[in-house]
Amino acid sequence: MASISISSCVSAGFAGFKQNPVAHIVSTVLVIAISSVAFGLLAGPMLVGYMRMLKAEDEGRAISIADVFKGFDDFVPSLLAVLLTSIIVSIGFMLCVLPGLLLMAMLPTAAYLVACGEKDGIAAIKRAWELVKGNLLGAFLCMLVLGIIGNLGVLLCVVGLVVTLPIAFIGTYHMAKQLAGDDGALRVE
Repeated sequence: MASISISSCVSAGFAGFKQNPVAHIVSTVLVIAISSVAFGLLAGPMLVGYMRMLKAEDEGRAISIADVFKGFDDFVPSLLAVLLTSIIVSIGFMLCVLPGLLLMAMLPTAAYLVACGEKDGIAAIKRAWELVKGNLLGAFLCMLVLGIIGNLGVLLCVVGLVVTLPIAFIGTYHMAKQLAGDDGALRVE
């Protein structure tokens, strides 16, 4: 069972943001704007593209803002993984909120698995469930802390969200990476 280091996820979020703030701000704005305009239907490919950009940066490769669109290379798996996981989490929230909170980590984990090469969106969801289930409390606490950090920007007249949301997104990438084994390699079972 993989364990999650909340402090390393938060630290990685801040470090990743400081490394290339413009790319992360623009990418986050693009993910949110395009996902919103498309009523959430393009959230999967956009989130997977951002995860791929973060993976490239994590591996020391040069990144560009155009990398955020690389999730469209695997449109169907990204769409299925993120859309269906969002529905699962939403149903969890309808069941007295707590199940939704406990399942929230499945979303970035499923997107991470597709970003790392999983070509089947349903398999990514199943694997994300197994990974999150194995560390339910750690994943919940990490998502809670990163959610608080991501929403702190509201205190700065909402403008601060352009700084705090990228930090939270980068942190969730590192959480998913830790859940998947902390080596970044996709291990499809």
